[in-house]
Amino acid sequence: MHYFGFDIGGANIKWGDLDGNASEIPFAIWQAPERLPAVLKSIISSFPRDAKIGITMTAELADCFDTKREGVKFIVDSVAESLAQFSPLFYQTTGRLCTGTEAIEGWGQTAAANWHATSSYLYSIDDLHTSGFVLDIGSTTTDIIPVVDGVPVTSTQNDFDRLTNGQLVYAGVGRTPVFGVLSELNLRGATVTIARENFATMADIFRWLNEIEEDLDSTATADGRPASRRHSRSRIARLVCADSGELDTNEIDSISRQVKSSFVTLLSRQLEKVMKNHPGVPPVFKTLGRGAFIADEIIKKLATESPKTPPSILAYSSDIALNQSVPALAVAHFRAQHDQRIK
Repeated sequence: MHYFGFDIGGANIKWGDLDGNASEIPFAIWQAPERLPAVLKSIISSFPRDAKIGITMTAELADCFDTKREGVKFIVDSVAESLAQFSPLFYQTTGRLCTGTEAIEGWGQTAAANWHATSSYLYSIDDLHTSGFVLDIGSTTTDIIPVVDGVPVTSTQNDFDRLTNGQLVYAGVGRTPVFGVLSELNLRGATVTIARENFATMADIFRWLNEIEEDLDSTATADGRPASRRHSRSRIARLVCADSGELDTNEIDSISRQVKSSFVTLLSRQLEKVMKNHPGVPPVFKTLGRGAFIADEIIKKLATESPKTPPSILAYSSDIALNQSVPALAVAHFRAQHDQRIK
């Protein structure tokens, strides 16, 4: 039997299996939701006939849906249309898998459940560390989840409440507009208020700093031009209403370093907030996501400012595809467990 997991997000679809294979494709569901069944069918075209699938999602929040309930139903119906032969089951924040009908009826537990699957998975497969924190830095959002004895610890589970308690930060290393991270910076001896327009994203900053790779085939950028360092330079210059010829390389470097510093500070403060709310959870950090490369810096900044027990930082993988696809790997794992229990 082969087990696969899907994480159907608003901007990307990730999938993986129990053999550690993982992949991701960009799919902006708000632009063409009707294409979701066809996109899913293209992914599973090479799956073994005996495959079974677990599903988690966050795409229900996309603004092509009037409500999250509507989004959950649309995604469940799309999965039923395209993946029915693999008997898909849906992960809920109750920690269980359910049928499509149950997923729609309990849409509040089905919506945005990937953080719960990830956290449960990472600490349940580690006999040495069963309690700690998950720091999942994605392209769009960051999850900071306390876990005790393999179970995520949170009094509330919806995204509104998680934004309030700091466990969800709507900022990531890819799609986040720079003006959402800082409002002014220092340049040429003066304080400059940056343009409050989506001229550049965090991906441009980290691409310019050589912390993420160029993707010359991608035009999923603020201006629709390629995801190259050359074009990132132009987009960064426009943050201060300049162009790439008006700012020299050192100035682009300076802007980028200041933006990165603000991003690190933003996430370290949110991490501190969650840790203060859960003082009994040990400072063990499982790090993952597209932005895993910056997790050590965020944790160490907090440790420097609030020195207590030295943190233990446990990266999920050095493989970018695996780091990005952990929610999918998690629901594949839970689907296999589910089938073993019902035998």
